[in-house]
Amino acid sequence: MKLKFSLLPIVHSPIVSLLTLMLLLLCAGNSSAADGMTTILRFQKLNIPAGQPILLKAYYHNETTETKAFTFPDSLPLRIQNIDGITILVTAVETDISPSLELPPGGFVTKEYRVVLPDHFQGTTEISSAGSPETAVLINILQAEFAPKKILAGAVPTENVEFYPSLESLFSLYQPYAVNFSTYEPTYFLVGTDPAKSKFQISFKYRLFNPAGSLSQRFPWLRGLHFAYTQTSFWDLASDSAPFEDTSYKPELFFLSRNWSGRPKWMQGFFIQSGVQHESNGRGEIFSRSTNTVYLKSTMIFFDVASALGLQISPKLLAYVNNNNDTNPDLADYRGNVELEIKFGKADGIVSSTQLRFAERGTSVQTDLSYPISQLLKNNFDLFFQIQYSNALAESLINYKERNESVRVGFSIVR
Repeated sequence: MKLKFSLLPIVHSPIVSLLTLMLLLLCAGNSSAADGMTTILRFQKLNIPAGQPILLKAYYHNETTETKAFTFPDSLPLRIQNIDGITILVTAVETDISPSLELPPGGFVTKEYRVVLPDHFQGTTEISSAGSPETAVLINILQAEFAPKKILAGAVPTENVEFYPSLESLFSLYQPYAVNFSTYEPTYFLVGTDPAKSKFQISFKYRLFNPAGSLSQRFPWLRGLHFAYTQTSFWDLASDSAPFEDTSYKPELFFLSRNWSGRPKWMQGFFIQSGVQHESNGRGEIFSRSTNTVYLKSTMIFFDVASALGLQISPKLLAYVNNNNDTNPDLADYRGNVELEIKFGKADGIVSSTQLRFAERGTSVQTDLSYPISQLLKNNFDLFFQIQYSNALAESLINYKERNESVRVGFSIVR
């Protein structure tokens, strides 16, 4: 088993402390913690179309003579190898939440997962759990364009088919950990009605530990550890040189819980997130601004499948640690210690998102409305049209004492 871990050049003590703790866990972890547990895969059918979601069952077998405490992985890395020996990793995700249990000697337990097979693999293919390669099964992956037709088992059309149709198909061979990347905060590019107040943001998160690995079995809470990075830039498009007025760089380490099984039936999701975030503008001397926050956030989700309407409510408490007392000593008076995020809308339609910050110097608000452009252009353009209204203190770090009011219009890929 391989674990990938990297350190960022972050010198602020809360981040360093968490990274040090994680390194100690890596050093202390026993790779044999999950020895004796074998994962066996079973597919519902052997002829499987590429690029379409399919269901599979994972059978977990305790081959030891002792009872083992077992926690179901919420995702399962799969090793896929074609007849030419080319191998990639894909990730299957759980279809429901399963409780931890005690697995007796020789005992089996099953769990259902969903996976999409790569569209550049065709024909006879070997698939196994990345942790149990000796339990591989053979399936027949049908090329997507031929999948709806009736094809004899083992007979897959190959004429005029390019084996690697895109750069991404080759890229995936060498980047098996890319499946751990996912979206985090909204990602958008917005132009202000006053172009001097334009803004863009990028954000992602990365799951640090393999959820099916031995460390995650020994310490299940490790599955919730993530690194995240968000960058928010304020762009003056009204000036000839279009300078960036300020940029906030926000690396973060956080723990995100699984969906709480004890939640009420009328609540589809309840999650707890806790972490430490560093924020600075990367500038020096009198223009330098930086702070660190430790926070606790809960997220409640209500969703109606029939109408596709959803509501998310996320209150957040935060405290400032090692705040820069030279250039922004009173930042907390303008940012506050309590935040509230409310999202409402249709999964395939318009969504409203409102963020409130409550501070001693006043309340700040930001409201975003987004709508999928694909609905207007017959699914040909995968972007959201977005409008943002902001009336906030400390929207940027450089002028955190000033209240800024603006209206921005643009596009987003994550809302």
